[in-house]
Parts: sequence; C-alpha cells; structure tokens
Amino acid sequence: MKRGRRIRSIAVGLLAVGLLAVFVYLFVSSPSQRSSDGRCGAVAVHIQAHQGGDPLFLSPEGILDELTHHGMVLKGRPLDSIDLRGIERILSSLSVYERVEAFVAPSSSTLQIRLREKHPLFIVQDRTGKSYYVTEGRGTIAVRQGFATYLPIVSGELDLPYATSDVYDLMVALRRDSDLVDYFGQVYVDASEGIVLIPRIGRTRVIIGKTTDWAEKLRKWRIFASSVLPRRGMDAFAYVNLDYAGQIVARDRYGVQGFGRDEEGELVRLDATSVSPEPTTPEPAKVTPTLAPRPEPRPAPRPEPHPKESTAPKEKARQEKPAPPKPQSGKPQGAKSSTTKPTPTPRPASKPHKASTPTKPPTNQSKKK
Repeated sequence: MKRGRRIRSIAVGLLAVGLLAVFVYLFVSSPSQRSSDGRCGAVAVHIQAHQGGDPLFLSPEGILDELTHHGMVLKGRPLDSIDLRGIERILSSLSVYERVEAFVAPSSSTLQIRLREKHPLFIVQDRTGKSYYVTEGRGTIAVRQGFATYLPIVSGELDLPYATSDVYDLMVALRRDSDLVDYFGQVYVDASEGIVLIPRIGRTRVIIGKTTDWAEKLRKWRIFASSVLPRRGMDAFAYVNLDYAGQIVARDRYGVQGFGRDEEGELVRLDATSVSPEPTTPEPAKVTPTLAPRPEPRPAPRPEPHPKESTAPKEKARQEKPAPPKPQSGKPQGAKSSTTKPTPTPRPASKPHKASTPTKPPTNQSKKK
C-alpha cells in the first residue's frame, strides 16, 4: 500500500511540474510576440533570387505597393480578416515568381510573405514590337513598367518560337562559358546573315550564322579573340564571320595597304601612284626662302655741280651721217661678184638756163702755147 501511494504521488508531482512549465511558457512568450488586440503589427517580405543578392524585378517595398494597388492594406488589420490566398494569387499573377507563400506564424502578429524569383536569361524584342523575358526552362515573362533587369537584348527578325528554341540554346551556351558569359551585350537576328553578336566593348560584329553548332563557333571566336585581337585591336575588323566550316572570315575595318574599297564595298588594288610607299629615309623639308628686310631709306646726297660741257662736238656728230651699208650679194662664197652700178637718183628738174654761146674750139695757136 505504501509503495503504491509513493508511485502515485510521484506521478502527480511530475504532472504538476509539466503543467507549470506549459503555463510559464505561454505566460512568457505570448505577450511579447502577439498583439493584445489580434491585429497585424508588421509585414515581412523575403525574396529569394536565383543566385542570391538583390531581387531582379521588384523590391520588398515594391511588393507592398503592388498589394496596396489591389486594395490589400495589411498593417494594422485584424489577422483573422487577411485573405492569405488572395495575396498569393495577386503576386503569382505577376509571372516573375515561381513560388509565393503568405502566412502568419503561430503566436505572432507579423505577416510573412516569401517569394522565389524565376531565372530570366535574356530580353526579346520581336519583329512585331512586343517585348518579353525568356526564363530558364524556355518560359516567358511579359515586360511591364517597373521591371528593370540588366540582361542581354535579342532583337531583329525573330518570333517567340525561334527565341525559345535556337536563340535559347545559344544563350545557354554563352552562360555556361565563363569567358563569354558577360562578353556580348546585344544579339541581332538578320534575315540574310542569321544571328549577329555585338560585344559590350568594341564595334566588331560577330556573325554566328544560322546553323546551330554553337559550341564550335564559340570555340573559333575564343581562338580569334585571344590570338588576333590583342595584336590588331578591338576595333580593327568590321565583322568576323564564324559561319564557315574550318575557317574564320574577317573584314578589315580600315582596309589593307595597297588596296581600297570601290563603290560597292569590294576590295580592289589601288594604282601605284595612289599607294603610299613605306617610309624609308625622311627627306629634308623644303625651306622657303624668306626675303631679307629692306633697309631703311637714307637721304640721297646732293649731286655736286659739274662744269657744263661744250655742245659743239655733239652738234658735229649729229651732222655726220653714217655711211650706207654695202650691198651683200646673194651668191655663194667663191663666185665672182659682179659690181652693179648704183642707180642714179633722179635729180629735180631745174629751171632752164639761157642758151650760152658755144665756145670756139681751141686753135693751133693755143696748142703752141
């Protein structure tokens, strides 16, 4: 009997200690964490990004603004009147979250909202002008105002099926390559050339083409970028075409020495006169002679008076006429030149003189004398 009473008293004591511990726990924890009137004291929003860090689309404040826009005022509202399923439905309609949870922790006045973002890979602007995100798993998200993410942009002649098939495979291959994950900032789809990649640094267009052997083409670009670009420069080529099997075709941006571009853009050889030879020995520069400065004019000395010369010799020289030149014959040298008599100049007719008496011929007497 005594033994049974002892066991019964021990069991009652243990039960009393347990009940006391429960009452103490409720008394200590409940007043500090639960509002006395049962209202929402705070809202905690937790957003899980794909690789950690800051959210890509909406911040926690943006989540609360989105709920307020739909009429969900949470803080200060009675907890039993909050539509938790309505909160999840509103946030899931944004299509940027793959998981949404809203709940109130036991013995707490804080509303918990937990979200997990989808993983967007790139932004698409198709030929119709529509824009959307392509996420991991080939999903899409409509672009709306308030969303801002730093992602590559794919534009040009493409539609949704092509963006979620061939273009998606190329972007996944770029993300898996540690050297090229952030190398290209824009992707353009051309109707004739196919996919063209635009790097973030430089202006060289990398033509990938239309065939889908992306891994081989990216391997050729890594070889070209590591061996040629460091020697020639990031902007040395207008484009690099990787769409040829076993080779790389590149076009020099500034042309090859001795060649030029015609009106159609074809490479042609220039004339020998238009090609500038390689510089050898620099020629001395031509020096343009400069005129010496003119001396300042000095006053001319006054001429001294000279004695007057007699004018008689000058008058005599004027009176003398030069002798007429001898006529030269036109016959060759050695032939006898015949002297021609000068033609007598006609004298002016003089007045007729009176007939003079003819003189008598001399007589013999005059001969004797």
